Amino acid sequence: MAWPNYHFLDPSPAEKQVRRQTLDKYALYAQLSALVLVAFVLLSRLGEWRTKGKGSSRGDYDAVPSSPVLKERRNSGLEVWNSRARRVRWWLGEDVVVAGMVLGQRDQWVAGISWTAWLLLLCVLQTGEDYLHLTKRLGIVAVSQYPLQYLLALKSLNPVAYILQSSHEQVNRWHRVLARVTTTLLCLHVALYLNFFVQTDRLHRLGDPVVFAGLMALFGLSLLLSTSLRPIRRYSYRLFFIIHVVVGTMMPLMVITHAAPTKAFLLEALAVFFLDLGARKFDTVIAQATMQSIPGTDLIKISASIPRSKVNRFRGHPGSHIYLSIPAAARRSMSATSISHLLFELLFNPFTVAAVDEDTGDLTMVARHCGGPMTKALRQLAGAASDDLDQDRIPLSIEGPYGAASRFPQLCAEFDRVLLVAGGVGATFTLPLYRSITSENPGAKVEMVWAIRASGDATWAVTGKEAQTLLKDDNIHIFITRDMVNPEGPDLLRREWTHDRRADGSRVDDDGEGEVEMSAMYHDCRRGQYTTQHNRKRPDLKQIVDNLFRHGHEERVAVLVCGPNEMARELREYVGAWVKRGRPVLWHKEGFGF
Repeated sequence: MAWPNYHFLDPSPAEKQVRRQTLDKYALYAQLSALVLVAFVLLSRLGEWRTKGKGSSRGDYDAVPSSPVLKERRNSGLEVWNSRARRVRWWLGEDVVVAGMVLGQRDQWVAGISWTAWLLLLCVLQTGEDYLHLTKRLGIVAVSQYPLQYLLALKSLNPVAYILQSSHEQVNRWHRVLARVTTTLLCLHVALYLNFFVQTDRLHRLGDPVVFAGLMALFGLSLLLSTSLRPIRRYSYRLFFIIHVVVGTMMPLMVITHAAPTKAFLLEALAVFFLDLGARKFDTVIAQATMQSIPGTDLIKISASIPRSKVNRFRGHPGSHIYLSIPAAARRSMSATSISHLLFELLFNPFTVAAVDEDTGDLTMVARHCGGPMTKALRQLAGAASDDLDQDRIPLSIEGPYGAASRFPQLCAEFDRVLLVAGGVGATFTLPLYRSITSENPGAKVEMVWAIRASGDATWAVTGKEAQTLLKDDNIHIFITRDMVNPEGPDLLRREWTHDRRADGSRVDDDGEGEVEMSAMYHDCRRGQYTTQHNRKRPDLKQIVDNLFRHGHEERVAVLVCGPNEMARELREYVGAWVKRGRPVLWHKEGFGF
């Protein structure tokens, strides 16, 4: 049978040996080409660091904005190319939207298509007219990418994240790209083999253990990809996560049974997976925590006490997050043999560290109950703790810190203006950054915009020792978007702040001096500043962004956002208009999932 220049051949044992050697050679080429790509990125990073180091050693200075020096730099040929490069990078970072669904970003599509083309080239070289050689090549080249594919998914021991100076969440997007590339090759591998079985009347071989193991591996991979779809992840992230873990550990064993020559690649993949798992377990601590439900909201405030040896890692990286799980000691109400009890062994939810207490070192996290098993259990534990005064501390497993915050540049030193935008509990990311920037440089030009649905959503931030400073800060703009007709909104914040001052022993007279002070603060700010009282509306992101960039063309600007995807997408659109004009911008969107 002719199949675009390929035929079913009957090679001799010597020819089969040559084919085996050629298959192994090109599989190695495919794996090494991925490492070459990573090495190229590393060398590029080293070149950037060296250039920055030379600039510092020469004593380069920052010219005054709008000075002739900066204008000359802006019009230089190098700066023109840099501006074009920034616009290209920004274009590549835009979403690909089809029928209202976001299907990744443009850089993922460009990289995915390019890498698929390269691997397909490696699949056809030196295959001659041998149909089975092409079929086997597709399979082994795909599997050769699995060590890198698993490496890109690691949380703790992720060298690619270190090379890119990024977080494992951002590197994980390339894990998803490579997974789609390898799955495409494996589907072609299976399709060609099924065609071979049909054409040669060998469908009975589907029951052979070797072939059946391959089919089961493909079924597991299809199940994994199906549960990775956005609608299914939103419906049950637990289902997605459990299937990901189970299939990710079992599928390599099935593939080894199916094709023994792939053993080296798959053992490498499993090795990096279990090494990372061991490092994560070693870095996990059991923290004694207190939890309380915030009245009038679906929020849960968690305060966890961790060993002092680990506190400094969180203090040094504001805006980082942890993975939280509920250990067996806190699940006494569940039967040890129940499915729910066993499933909690596989549940690790990310939460941003909203604050680190300077005196006790306690971590503060805020969780929103969205109907999932983890937040539901946390809400139940918070309710049980409030009913049982003897159960004031609950053990929780905390792993971290993680996140891009540890890779951020010095925002207050390297940028002239910083804009932090948060929606809802996204302020757990932006508020620590704001406090860190203003503590390092009180005169820093930094603004924080926080949109919340109801006043109660901000009560976790306006309690504590820094509450008064937060509420009186003219550079923090809080927008209440839903209870705009609720006159109790500002009063709720006021009551929480006053109650907290009483709890801390602060002076609040019986005649309500504390509340009078807050009311005066609202009144003064209404004359020209933003406050929760004034901004009982949705933030005008376009106006905010335009005001940020209009201060000077030479100013370096950083924009960081953590909130709903719609908010981040709208903000990026307005920032992109200024990038197209040549403005250099540091853009970061913090978020979990994809």
